[in-house]
Amino acid sequence: MTRRGSHLLSMGVCAVAIAAGCRTNGASSAGSGAAAGGAETGAPPRAEPAAPAADTPPWRALNVTAPRMRLTHNFLASAADPAVSFNDNNEVAAVDPRAPRMAGKLVLPFGGLGSKAGTLGNEGAFVLPRGYHVLGIAAYEAYNVLHCDADFFGDARRQVFEGVPRTTKYEFASIKMVPSDGVAKRTQMALKYLDRMFPAEDWGYFLNQDGTVRWNDVIVTGISHGASNAPRFAMLARVWRSVSFAGPRDNSSGTTPGGNGYCPELVSATWFTEKPATPIDRFYALTGVADAQHPQHLFAMDKLGYSGQPVDMAAGPPWNDSHRINGPGGHQSPCNDPAYTALCNYLFGVDPANAAGIP
Repeated sequence: MTRRGSHLLSMGVCAVAIAAGCRTNGASSAGSGAAAGGAETGAPPRAEPAAPAADTPPWRALNVTAPRMRLTHNFLASAADPAVSFNDNNEVAAVDPRAPRMAGKLVLPFGGLGSKAGTLGNEGAFVLPRGYHVLGIAAYEAYNVLHCDADFFGDARRQVFEGVPRTTKYEFASIKMVPSDGVAKRTQMALKYLDRMFPAEDWGYFLNQDGTVRWNDVIVTGISHGASNAPRFAMLARVWRSVSFAGPRDNSSGTTPGGNGYCPELVSATWFTEKPATPIDRFYALTGVADAQHPQHLFAMDKLGYSGQPVDMAAGPPWNDSHRINGPGGHQSPCNDPAYTALCNYLFGVDPANAAGIP
């Protein structure tokens, strides 16, 4: 029986027991978070599709049979999809089967302002030895988002995700994109490419039977510019979790008029008021109190309706079950610092069996 066929027998059991976290080959097929969406904080979205009523369960079990070692692959976006027409940069994928238990979750990290190529980042490096698949997509992040334009924040980020024209303002007046240039399509095509090239690593697990991405087993994460991409993308696709470091931002709250160098008055992104495709209790963020943007991070989390109230990292687990964590540092993604290990395990929903990483 083929690798995929050998797991068809478990499909019925997982479909019935999904709410209880059906586990096969050490991977949970259940998602995390409530099934209902979070409270809205403003006007309804502009022509947004309705969110799915529930998560889509895996149609088969995870089956990683690759050698027990860190496995990393670099490839151009066009190698996975010849239809790529813009920002044909490097993408990177990694998995480490030495983890005590494979998580059955795919992490997409996004870098800071100016990024064009895919990256593992400190976020990917942290979750990799904890059983996660990590895929750095070549997302276009080299445009200036700091305009006094409440719509542009969300429109530009949506275009980067979808590859579909959503704005013609500023740099996007001369940027031409097609769906193959967007994060969503590139994720799908990269997974197909990786599953074809490295079947023992089972990247195809994150695809549905029809070849679409099973977003509810995906974590979007990032730092700075990428920290706003994460929740913005989670507004558009029903993901397992959004985790931001030094973000989200997309507003000019907490600064004196004209004091932040780009807006003479308060500007708040209109995408904050959209109805999220992902339940709001799956959104998490860490912001440093020494970060000049800290007030703006708090403002964004409040407008989006993140769970809980801001809690100091020093409070320790479980941080009052809050999803808004204040750290002592500045503008950083600090999961490479041992002092942040417990917190990063919490933010990424790491299985306790994987908390220490690879022994």
